Amino acid sequence: MRVFVTGVKGQLGHDVMNELAKRGHEGIGVDIEEMDITDAESVRKVITEANPDVVIHCAAWTAVDLAEDDDKKEKVHQVNAVGTENIAKVCHDLDCKMIYISTDYVFDGQGTRPWEPDDHREPLNAYGQSKYEGELAVEELVKKFFIVRIAWVFGVNGGNFQLLSRMTISPSLMRSPQARSRSAALMWLFGSRKSMLT
Repeated sequence: MRVFVTGVKGQLGHDVMNELAKRGHEGIGVDIEEMDITDAESVRKVITEANPDVVIHCAAWTAVDLAEDDDKKEKVHQVNAVGTENIAKVCHDLDCKMIYISTDYVFDGQGTRPWEPDDHREPLNAYGQSKYEGELAVEELVKKFFIVRIAWVFGVNGGNFQLLSRMTISPSLMRSPQARSRSAALMWLFGSRKSMLT
C-alpha cells in the first residue's frame, strides 16, 4: 500500500512514517520543502506523481495560542483550511482515501458529556475555526475519508511534557494526551482497512 504523509518533520507525521515502515508499507513523506500545502498547484503535482492509495494529512499549524494573534490568523487559515482543501481536491480526483488530523477545538468546550463525532461543531478559537473549515472541505470533497480529532500528542522525540511535574494545569485545560505512536498505529489501521472505505 502506498501511503502519502504530510508534515513528516512534525511529531505525528514522523511517527506515522515509522509505523508504516514497521508494517511494511510504502510511506511517501513530505514536508513544506517538498510540497507547500497552501500552493494548490504544488499539491496537485506532488500528490498526483506519488499516486497514493491513502493520504494521511498531518501537516498543520499547531501553535494554538499563537493562532489567536491578529498577524497570524490568515496564515493559520491558509495552512489548516486552504491547505487541507487543496489536498482534499486531489484526493477526490485520484479517488484515494484521506485521513485528516483535526482537533477537539472544533467544539466550544462547554459540553457536559464526551463529544460524539457528529455533535454540532462550534469552534473554540481561531485554531479550532481553521481546523473546522478543513473538516468541512474533507467532508464535501472526499468520498472515502476519516477525520481523526486528537488533543495533545506526546512521544519520545517531542518536548511537550518535559516540565509536566513542575506545571500547574487549569482544570479547563484537562485533556487526554495521545501517545503519537498509538495515534500513528491508528492512522495505519484506518488507511489499511479496505473494507472500511471501499
